[in-house]
Amino acid sequence: MKRLLVFTLVFLISIPALFSQDRCCDWRDRIQSERVAFITDELSLTPKEAEKFWPVYNIYRDRKEEIQNRIRETYRALDEADRNGTVTDACIADYVKALDAKEGIETEALKEYRKILPTEKIAKLYLAEEKFRIQQIHRLHHGNDRNVHGRPAPEKGRP
Repeated sequence: MKRLLVFTLVFLISIPALFSQDRCCDWRDRIQSERVAFITDELSLTPKEAEKFWPVYNIYRDRKEEIQNRIRETYRALDEADRNGTVTDACIADYVKALDAKEGIETEALKEYRKILPTEKIAKLYLAEEKFRIQQIHRLHHGNDRNVHGRPAPEKGRP
């Protein structure tokens, strides 16, 4: 009974904190939490596997995000230089260098995943990432998990 009372008290105290969080980061945190839950479920990760997998996954996800940000920055610089008529070999080289950095990251990640997960779960990881990406695109286009008629949106491959 005491535990229930303490849990309820902690829960009630934390409610205002949940609603006062910065909205700009809230959606990123929500998507990240959804990604973790989705991938964990799709891979049927054991607690032991999850403990080893998530730190490695997060490292490579962060590296991929950094590379993608660099590609975006160099693309914008190249585009601006093109619009201003000031394109140089250095602009082009920076952009291509950023693109090249993306090349080996998945190979590195795969080597690390093989130390943690069996082949079947690695395959499921790549499939789950793509399913999650498609799900997020669908949400973006349709506003939520329901179609325009208020019914649940069909799963891919189903009418």
